[in-house]
Amino acid sequence: MLLLAIALVGSTGCHSKGPHRPWIHKVYFHGVRQIKEKEVRAKIAVQQSSWFPLLPKKYLDHPTMAEVDRERIATYYQTRGFFSTRVPKVEITTYKKNLKKPPSAPEHIVAVDVHYTVAEGEPTRITKVTVDGLDSLGQDGQSAIRRATSGLKVGQRFEHEPYLVAKDTLVRQLQKRGYAFARIASADVAVDRDQRTAEIHLTADAGRKATIGEANIQGTVHVDAAALKKHAAVPTGDSYRPETLEGIQGRLYSLGLFSTVRVESVANTAHPDIADVQIAVSEGKHRELRLGVGFGIESLRTEVHAEALYTQRRFLGGLRTLQLTLQPGYAALPAVWSNPIYRHGPMLTFKADFTQPDVLGPRSALNATLSYDLGLEYAYQYHGPSLRIGVNRSFWDDRIRLGVSYNFQFLDFFSADPSLLSDPQETGSRFGYVDPYRLGYLQEQVALDLRDRPVDARRGFYLALLAEQGGVYAGSAFDYQKLMPEARGYIPLGQRVIIAMRVMFGQIFVQGDLGSPITQRFYLGGPNSHRGFTYNRLSYQVCSGTPNEGYPIPSRQPCSADPSTFADFRRIPIGGDQMLIGQFELRVNLVRLFDNWLTLASFVDAGDVSAPHNSCTGGSCSAIPYPSSLDLTKLHVAVGGGLRYRTIVGTIRFDLGVRLNRLDTIEDGIENPDPGSRIAYHISIGESF
Repeated sequence: MLLLAIALVGSTGCHSKGPHRPWIHKVYFHGVRQIKEKEVRAKIAVQQSSWFPLLPKKYLDHPTMAEVDRERIATYYQTRGFFSTRVPKVEITTYKKNLKKPPSAPEHIVAVDVHYTVAEGEPTRITKVTVDGLDSLGQDGQSAIRRATSGLKVGQRFEHEPYLVAKDTLVRQLQKRGYAFARIASADVAVDRDQRTAEIHLTADAGRKATIGEANIQGTVHVDAAALKKHAAVPTGDSYRPETLEGIQGRLYSLGLFSTVRVESVANTAHPDIADVQIAVSEGKHRELRLGVGFGIESLRTEVHAEALYTQRRFLGGLRTLQLTLQPGYAALPAVWSNPIYRHGPMLTFKADFTQPDVLGPRSALNATLSYDLGLEYAYQYHGPSLRIGVNRSFWDDRIRLGVSYNFQFLDFFSADPSLLSDPQETGSRFGYVDPYRLGYLQEQVALDLRDRPVDARRGFYLALLAEQGGVYAGSAFDYQKLMPEARGYIPLGQRVIIAMRVMFGQIFVQGDLGSPITQRFYLGGPNSHRGFTYNRLSYQVCSGTPNEGYPIPSRQPCSADPSTFADFRRIPIGGDQMLIGQFELRVNLVRLFDNWLTLASFVDAGDVSAPHNSCTGGSCSAIPYPSSLDLTKLHVAVGGGLRYRTIVGTIRFDLGVRLNRLDTIEDGIENPDPGSRIAYHISIGESF
């Protein structure tokens, strides 16, 4: 019954956009107990207005909207197994009237409440589940396939969505075993509404096991189909697996040439046991310009930058890509709101990236990067060009990646801290600092990636090993070797909880008179590193100063001589030759806001960086008590938590880390970096790992 139907029609007429439509204050559900009310609310047309005053009101255009929702509610309940559900009553009541109307004017209702009364009834439950058509798989295969229907258990409520998922999963499991054209031949659900029972009978048609056939490209206009077919790297003759087709689709998408890519198997008419691969693409824009801004906010460093990214695909034909990046910015240490600001200045990156796919066969690429950088660090500012030329190749459906590159960097330092320049004999050996700075090195990397996805992974693990060698043969002023293994793991606990872990170790071996190069040393601290410290602060540190401040030789002066140096921002991190960090993180998806998850995270970070190998020469700075190798019993430990919000541009992240130990200036004869600084916060974009 609609108590206000006549009044509403009299005041608004039939024109739903008229000025007298009442807005909806609240929508009430009476009798909804066995299904969450928010799920029912999402299925109806009538929606209540938000409590937030700046959001637009929801209006009741016509009373029949509420009547139509009767059927919507009953239908939704049926999909959830309640086949006898009824909505016997719908009522619209006045929430607010226009009390200022003239006495002779008709009654004007400003806002209403809508009430739905639901008689849920008892649910229908599954009494029997049978799956036929699996005789050719053997006993073990049948047992594994039947586990795909584990979502349909005898005694549980029959729901339409799990039923559809079980059918899809059954077909998927057959396809994973090589039956490319498996299907559900018949699916019957016998529902007894009086007894509230449901019997499910599925018949599968596995067909024959298939091997992968030839690729067929459709939809290309400007892109060379032959080059695209080579890049797809269809493994003709291999046993069919759906993961193979997914890998092909991912490789083609990563080219950036297409707005859509569809990869599916089709039966070969002459050979029913061969699954040809049909690739249908829609070409997108070959030229693209993107503009954006970025920022980083920490207690000891803030920066902001703009970005212009131009991409030219099909550069000089084929599948080549040229990408130009311009990124101007500004940084301040310790922060823009600090007084005084220790160091600040402009930043700039200009980079040209060239990519040639398939240079060493399928799943390989040649990359060349030429860039110019202007940057700011704690101890110095710098500018200069750099060059990188490398090749990489993937194996085993892109799970294994190998890469090798040559890198050269030429920098000119300026505004260097006095501690780096106080003793010319120690500048290179202790700080790894020469001006001008010439660095050349070879770099190799191997990675095993078994994650479900490379960004925001939920399950799986990742292993990587990076190696560098610098020397005269590479055009470098520094002679060194560097190793850095890394392991990551992800374990889901249900749908909303993920455990994420990372362990990373690093070691630099130094030969010759110069120490390790200062730009290649290890530093910890920051949003993607040890979160108990701000950007690069977990490091061997020296004290800044000049002779008129009472430091006759600043580079030899231990920071422990003046505990106030951190407050004056005179502790300068210069990196180390050995590093270890372990991280454990618990990520819990809380609620969806505007269709994106708001996630709560808690973490524990533990790590340390040793002093450089040549931190002291000739015993001149033996007074500085800092370890030259790691001690696993004295790692810096921090705990904390944060919030993440996933958006289309990445995960916006806020973390707060609290150090638990090594806060005094000197402990156990060892000087600690940033003593007394217990809390660090980080605002950034992207997960830490």
